[in-house]
Amino acid sequence: MGTLTLSASAHLWEQFLVGALDEDVASVPEAPPILSRWQRSRALGAPSTGLPDEGPSVAGVALIERRARLEPVWHEVRDILDVLAAAPMPSGRVALLADREGVILATRSSGGDFRDHADYVRLVAGACWDEVSRGTNAIGTALVESSAVAVVGPAHYAQRHHGLVCYAAPVRDPFGEVVGVLDVTGPASGADPLVLVAVASIAHSAEARLREVAWARVAAAARGGVDAHLSREDGPVLLVEPPGRVRRLNGAARSLLGLESSPGDVSPTRMLGLSWRALKDAALRGHALEARHQASGATWRVHAEAVGEGDSALAVLVRLEPRATRVTARMPPEAAESGPDGGAWAALKGSDPEHRATLREAARFAPTPLPVLLLSETGTGKELLARAVHAASAVASGPFVAVNCGALSAALLESELFGHAPGAFTGARAGGAEGKLAAADGGTLFLDELAEMPAALQVMLLRVLEDGGYSRVGESRVRHSRFRLIGATCRDLEAAVSAGTFRSDLYYRLQGAVLRLPPLRERVDLPELARSLLSGLSVEGGHPASTLSAEALARLRAHAWPGNVRELKTVLRMALVRAGGEPVVNAAALPPELGRAPAHVPPVSSPPVEPVASPGLRELEAHAILDALSRSGGNVARAARLLGIARSTLYRMVERFGLVLPPRS
Repeated sequence: MGTLTLSASAHLWEQFLVGALDEDVASVPEAPPILSRWQRSRALGAPSTGLPDEGPSVAGVALIERRARLEPVWHEVRDILDVLAAAPMPSGRVALLADREGVILATRSSGGDFRDHADYVRLVAGACWDEVSRGTNAIGTALVESSAVAVVGPAHYAQRHHGLVCYAAPVRDPFGEVVGVLDVTGPASGADPLVLVAVASIAHSAEARLREVAWARVAAAARGGVDAHLSREDGPVLLVEPPGRVRRLNGAARSLLGLESSPGDVSPTRMLGLSWRALKDAALRGHALEARHQASGATWRVHAEAVGEGDSALAVLVRLEPRATRVTARMPPEAAESGPDGGAWAALKGSDPEHRATLREAARFAPTPLPVLLLSETGTGKELLARAVHAASAVASGPFVAVNCGALSAALLESELFGHAPGAFTGARAGGAEGKLAAADGGTLFLDELAEMPAALQVMLLRVLEDGGYSRVGESRVRHSRFRLIGATCRDLEAAVSAGTFRSDLYYRLQGAVLRLPPLRERVDLPELARSLLSGLSVEGGHPASTLSAEALARLRAHAWPGNVRELKTVLRMALVRAGGEPVVNAAALPPELGRAPAHVPPVSSPPVEPVASPGLRELEAHAILDALSRSGGNVARAARLLGIARSTLYRMVERFGLVLPPRS
C-alpha cells in the first residue's frame, strides 16, 4: 500500500483561498501535491472555514446498522485501536474506525488535553469526515485516493482543522473493495511520520486476516480445484489476490520468475504489466490477455479464472501460455484487400466502404516502422485504430503507451513524456520518474491531441524521432528510446502549420501514413453499427439482449452525431437503462430531441468543443445514474460498471446533476 504525506503552509492556503494560485498551478513553488486536493475540495463545495459544531452526523439505529456492516473489520481492529491511541505525549491522540462513506463508527482516546479538542472538531462516533463535508482530510482523502494518507496542519482544507495532524489508511475487503478507514489524529505539534507507517501496517494486517477468514469459507471444491491446477499444470500458474499479491505459485512459475521459495513481494503488475483489476475483469468476463515478462521479454497469453462464489473474485488463478513468435512480414496484398477482421481490428466495427478502406490502408502500413498520423474528428475511434495498428506491427510484443497532449500543462507534459530526475522540481518523486518515452521503448507511443503540444516540446519530440535521444527534466545524461509513433488530432494540421502553431518539420516527419476515419454522419452503416454496439453494451451492462425498433433506427439516422461513435455509445447505453430490460428499444428510450433538428457540427479545423447537454439528455443521464445506483444497492463501483464509465466519472456526474448518493445496502 502506497503512502502520501500532504503538508502546506498557512500562507499557501490563504493564497489558494483568495484565488491567487488559480492561473497556473504548475508554477507554484511550494507543495504542489496539495493543490489538486484543495481544488477537488472546492469543486465539491466543502466549507473552507469548517463546519458548525454539529455538521452532518449519523446516530441511533442508522449508526448501529453501519457498525454491523463493518463488524468483521471491527473484530480485527478493536483491540489495536487502544494501541494506536496510546501516545507518550501529554496532549494525547484519538484513534478511530470510519466506514467507506467517512462516517466515524468508533473512537478510542488516550486522554490528555486533546480529548476535548477532538470533541470540538467532531472526531466522534456518527460524524461524517468525507471530502464533501470536511474537504481535504486524512479520512476522506484516503477514501478518494485508496491510499494511506497523512494530512498535516494547514494542508487540511478547512481552517478549523489546521491544528490537527491526521493519519489514515483504507481497509479493503477480501475482494479488493475499500470498506473502511483506520485513522489516528492528534495535535499538529506532535506530527510523527512513523505513525502513518504504523496505521498502514495495521490496516494491511487487518486485510490479511479478513482474507484468511474468507478463504476458510470458500467451498472445499473450489480450494481443491486451485490445488489441482497448481500441482498438475506443466506451465506457469499463479494464484493472485487483491490488490495484486501473488499468494501461491507452482514450480514452473517459480522458475519463470526466478524464485527459490516464497513468492514474497512478487507482483503481476511489475512482472507482467497486469494489474489486479485487469486480471479480475478478464476472469469474470472470460477474456484472455496478452502479457510480456519484463525481465526476459518473453510474451504470454494469460488465462484468468476467478476463485470465489457468485460474481465476486476472492482471487484469480492465472495460467501463462507461451505465445508463438510473431512473423514480422508485410501483409500479403490479398489479405490487405480483404481487410482486417480479427484481433484488435474487430473493435473497429462497421462495413462502411470508406471506413473499411481506412482499415485496409492501416493494415498495409501496420507492419512497417513508418509513423502514422490519424486525422479524424473526436469520438471516431482514433485510439482503437492506434491499438489495432500496434497489435499488427513488428513491435506488437512491446508496450502500447498512450499520452493525451491536451490534458496536461506544458510543464507537466514535459515531465510526463521525458521523465524527471530526483529533485528536479518541488514535488518531484524522490527516485525520479522514467517518463512515457522510456515506457514506450520497444513498443508504440500514441500521442493523442498532438496539435495541442507546445512549440518547445515539438522541437524536443522532433529530436527524439531523429535519433531516439532525449534527457529527463533536470538531468543532462542522454537516454535513448526506440518506438513506433502514432499521432492523432481532430485539428487541421495543415492550417496549424500555416498559422505557425505547429512546426512544419515535425508535420512532414509524421507523414509516414495519414489515415482518416470517417465521421459517423457520413457512414452508411449506422444501423448495423448501432445494432452491434447495442449487443455489446447489453452484455457489458448486464442487460437482457435487445434490438432497436425501426422508429428508433430512423431517429438515429436523422441525428448529425457531433460526438460520433462515442456519442452513439452513450445514447445507446442510456437507452438500454431507460428501456428497462424490454426486448425492443423503442424511440421513446432515446433522448427526445435526438434526430429532431439538424445539429451544428464543428469542422475538423476547429478546436474540440465539448457539447452542452440539452435538458432532455441531462434528464436521461440523471435517470440512468439513479437507476444504476438503485440496481447496485448504492455500490458506486458496481453502478459505474453497469453504466460503462469510470467511478471517478460517476462521482463527477452525480455532483454535476446535484444528485444524492443513496445509502449502500
